[in-house]
Amino acid sequence: MRKFLIAFSVFAHAAILSAVCVITAPANAADLTAQQQQAIDKQIESYFIRNPEKLEMALDNLQVFMEARQLRQRESALRDGADQLYRNKADYTMGPDNAPITIVEFFDYNCGYCKRSFAPLMEVLRENKDVRVVFKEYPILGESSLDASRTALAIGDKLQYLTYHSKLMTHKGRINQAIIDKTLADMKLSPSDVAKKSSQRRFVGHLDTTRQLARSIGITGTPAFVINGTLFPGALDKGEMVSAIKQARADLKAR
Repeated sequence: MRKFLIAFSVFAHAAILSAVCVITAPANAADLTAQQQQAIDKQIESYFIRNPEKLEMALDNLQVFMEARQLRQRESALRDGADQLYRNKADYTMGPDNAPITIVEFFDYNCGYCKRSFAPLMEVLRENKDVRVVFKEYPILGESSLDASRTALAIGDKLQYLTYHSKLMTHKGRINQAIIDKTLADMKLSPSDVAKKSSQRRFVGHLDTTRQLARSIGITGTPAFVINGTLFPGALDKGEMVSAIKQARADLKAR
């Protein structure tokens, strides 16, 4: 399907280029009649059928172009969304507020790969005093994920949030309302009070903002990490995190 869509784009672009550069009258592609456009399309299709290696080259070139454009769009979105990404006061954080290196994690409490990344992330934070972590609640794996994230945001106290976050991230299996309520009760919090608070518009709105931010920078799954402006989609082990931090330090020195 992907090849077909790319090929379709190639034919469309080629038709326009042919109309502008090859056809002398009319000079503008918009002035072509339907019959003229159909004739050009047939010529282009016939050319690629006779020269399949040219089609393959065109597909490769288009893919390189699209990937480069996607990278530019992502870099632009990361710059434009910096305040929401690193300094949204509704997000919970760990580490010094003025740390030169920030790791932003987009996660879902029902994501197994997120849970695998939790211990390495905490180790890296303990061992690197110049690193700060921003937790981005990004519930994409069902209603129970949404309930867990809204509950987390509604807790209000940073230490209690971190306790709740740690308990859910180390829980084996899916999170459901019973698990959420038991976790809150173990923390001496009232599940009913927190549930009532979690329905407030500001928490729902914050999750919507995070969802829009994730889409704008090309995040489609969890976990995803942004480390000083560089996106790392997928789970990272400790070695990969350490390597990314070293590169971030080097980039800061080079400025």
